[in-house]
Amino acid sequence: MSVADPFIPSELPDPTSTRSKATIDWPLDHPRAVNDVLALLDSTWLSPRTHARPTHYDVAVSVVCNIRCPFCPRQTFGDEIRSGLMKDKHFAPVVPHLEVSHRTGLYGLGEPFLNKSFFEFLKAAKAQGTYCMTSSHGMSLTSERIDQVLDSGLDELCVSMDGATPRTFNFLRSGADFDTVVANVGELIRRRNARGQKTPRVHIACAISKYNVWQLNAMVRLTKKLGADKLAFSNLVLDFPEHAHASIVGTRVFRFNLARAQRLAAKLDLETVFFYQIPFPWKEQPTPPVAPGVRYGCPSAWRQIIVERDGNLKPCCYLDTSLGNSAERPMEEQFNSDTGVALRQTFVDGRYIEKCKGCGQFTQITAERTREILAEAEERIDTGNFSDAIRNQLRHVLEHFRELAAGAT
Repeated sequence: MSVADPFIPSELPDPTSTRSKATIDWPLDHPRAVNDVLALLDSTWLSPRTHARPTHYDVAVSVVCNIRCPFCPRQTFGDEIRSGLMKDKHFAPVVPHLEVSHRTGLYGLGEPFLNKSFFEFLKAAKAQGTYCMTSSHGMSLTSERIDQVLDSGLDELCVSMDGATPRTFNFLRSGADFDTVVANVGELIRRRNARGQKTPRVHIACAISKYNVWQLNAMVRLTKKLGADKLAFSNLVLDFPEHAHASIVGTRVFRFNLARAQRLAAKLDLETVFFYQIPFPWKEQPTPPVAPGVRYGCPSAWRQIIVERDGNLKPCCYLDTSLGNSAERPMEEQFNSDTGVALRQTFVDGRYIEKCKGCGQFTQITAERTREILAEAEERIDTGNFSDAIRNQLRHVLEHFRELAAGAT
């Protein structure tokens, strides 16, 4: 039995073309291994056309929330946000492609557990073998919900807790209650451990602002006390100019408290990370200079798909770029839509979008790293458990990328 895979050309593509001329049939066995080789080749950022299906999916199953955090875009923009819950007609077309996904996020600008189809969506995703994660404000983690979560196979759960005391937490997470969330998270972890399960991994998320910057050490201790697996700090994103006063990103106070909390976490053997986010999306930011002759790319543009709750497909949350809709055409036709190819072509040509240059995903790639990728792909092709037909076709694609690399030097 075989399935037509539109991501692999049946003949060596014209290096000047952004679209393949034909497709071939690939057997259903080892789709992830085949896709991983192609995704590795795509990571050279030499071709505007992706040969692999996306390996990372962010699916907005819920754009509805029942708490009112004061700095959330839901309060800032109100009716401009297309609130609602994802329906099966928009989720179902995504499911077959999750067989090659490394990570699938089921969340959105809201509370995922408010979607009554959440556990059905999760079950379908897990059946494809993908790593699944979601988020919660913690108030939804009732006793019954905890059992559902533990029975579901969910791999990772992020709980937002922006304060280590009731006063700070209840202000920044308005509508949620500190004591309730602490009790809910603690009970979930207690039951997980009593079952002898390692999943879901629980991590606590804390967006740093002037209101909680002095509580970062306390956040470390609270996370450790709860028995959570990780503490993820980020800077607060403020979508409205009148809220700019709440940000202290880049200040001495910010750096001092974050560094102190990271030292304490290391001492307590608690995993901690910090994600930098653009603090003022409305403000024009100076972009770093791009050295002539240096190539840059974006992992998200080549490997990620964002599926909004109405099925709209996007490669990036910072760009208003639509690849199509999951319910309108076969998704495999949309990964390499004209819009997607045109976006990636800006990187291939060195015509970098200003907003891209200021993003943390904007990454330099050297000729040496390109050679390493090609060598690693060759090793995987030679040693992988592929049929001769698949191996030969993968070598065909590898040769195409070698030609592209030669032309880029």
